[in-house]
Amino acid sequence: MSQINTQPNTTNGKARWAGIGLTALIGVLALTVQWGVVTTKLDQVGRQLDSLTVEIRSLRSDIYSIERRVSYLEGRLNGRSHSQAGGEP
Repeated sequence: MSQINTQPNTTNGKARWAGIGLTALIGVLALTVQWGVVTTKLDQVGRQLDSLTVEIRSLRSDIYSIERRVSYLEGRLNGRSHSQAGGEP
């Protein structure tokens, strides 16, 4: 007759826990790498936003300068039209 082993196999239990531990370790490493990738991408986006902010400020100052020049020219033009129509200089 054959004998049936009713004792739990202790090496199988250790291997199972080792597999669970290895899976957890790989998961933690994957999360760490993913966090690093996300952080790097966010830093790049932050730098791009900073450069866009600087560029927008520069463009705003250029626009204000152009508006001042146009306003000055409009004032001179309005002054000429008043003086030609007999208005006050």
